[in-house]
Formats: sequence, C-alpha cells, structure tokens
Amino acid sequence: MLNKATQMDFIRILRSLEEFLYEVMTWLVFYPRTLLRTALRPIEVLEYSRTEMRKPEEEQFQDALSAPLFLMLTLVISHSVELAITPNAFPVATKAGTQLFGSYQNLVLLRSLMFAAFPLMFALQQVKDAGQSLTRQTLRGPFFGECYPAAVFCLVFGIGGSLAQTYPHHRPVGLAMMAVAIVWYFAVQVVWLKRFNDRWSRAALMAAAAFLKATLVMLTVAVCVALAIKD
Repeated sequence: MLNKATQMDFIRILRSLEEFLYEVMTWLVFYPRTLLRTALRPIEVLEYSRTEMRKPEEEQFQDALSAPLFLMLTLVISHSVELAITPNAFPVATKAGTQLFGSYQNLVLLRSLMFAAFPLMFALQQVKDAGQSLTRQTLRGPFFGECYPAAVFCLVFGIGGSLAQTYPHHRPVGLAMMAVAIVWYFAVQVVWLKRFNDRWSRAALMAAAAFLKATLVMLTVAVCVALAIKD
C-alpha cells in the first residue's frame, strides 16, 4: 500500500497533468482566434494588451493567448513549416553546427531570441516617447503588447522567405509575402507610435529606426552563428 505522502504526491502529479492538458488544448481554440484578431485588427489588440496588463496577473488574457506565448508558438509553427518546405535548411557539418542545429529546442530558442528583438526595440521606443523612465516595470507592458504584431510579421515573413529560397518558381510569391509582412508591420507600428507622438512623420521615423535596430540585432546574431558553425 502507498503511504499517505506518496498518495498526495501522485494526486498532485495528476492534477498538474490535468492542468497541462487543459492548457495545451485551449491553445487549439485561442491560438487561431488570437492570430486572426492580430492580423485583422492589430491596433485593437495592442490596446487590448495594454488594458490586460493593468489587471491582476491571474485575470490577464482570459480570452486570448498571452503575447509572449503567442509569439513563441508562432515561431514554433513558422519553424515547422520551414522544415517541411526545406528539410535540409540547417547545416550540421561541424561540431558547433550539430550542437546548435541538431536540436529542435535550440533552434526554436535561438529564433525566439532573434525575433524578440523587434518587440523589444519598439517597446523601448514607446517608453521613450511616453516620457517614462526605463525600468523593468515600464518596459514589460509595451513588450508584451508588441509581441502580438511581431508574431504575425515573423510568421508571414518566415514562410515567404522559405518559399523564395527553396522553390525558384515560387520566388515571386515568397518575395511578395515578405514584402507584405514588412509593409503591414511597419504600417501598424507607425499608426501605433502616432499615439505617442504629435506628427505622422516623427512616428514613421521612430518606427523605421526601431525596425532598423531590430534588424541589425538579428543580422549580428546570424553572422555570429554562421562564424561559429564554420569553426
């Protein structure tokens, strides 16, 4: 017979599994809902995130996926699509390449860190334009909100890039998807940053600067990874 302590531990494990199963199953409902809301009404979703971040933590994002989780799931989906389109997209010829690209988890983590540069840079710009001091608390809300449009941008841009790279006869379609993703993302950021600025021209300039900074971060990481693989 199991002692009482063992029985209690077993019950806790079952309850944890129950919560985990329920959480994962809700993703099947709320992920596509969140994706459509963000793609079709991005400004509304950014406002929604600001409102949710003012609530107690246990009451936040009850009718949608939280922004960082949404971004990470989107990157997992984008990476899976890329692997399906281009099975040999990542070289593993060297020891460093095997360590990095031989693990699905490592690839997803690396991609998450790289694409998270976009919400980070735009969140920093929001804090600056709002005249707030930069702290972990003031940055948290803008960063969460910015993960929503960044996820849609990363998904469309990533799939378009894979098509353009892998299938020459589909390259125009892939390049068009990448262009649409950039224009959509930039337009969303200009409209959103206009709420913190008096002029459209300044909002466009700030959006371009933040986008360029994030792109430079991504390129820097990509170059460092490429050099590490060659060694």
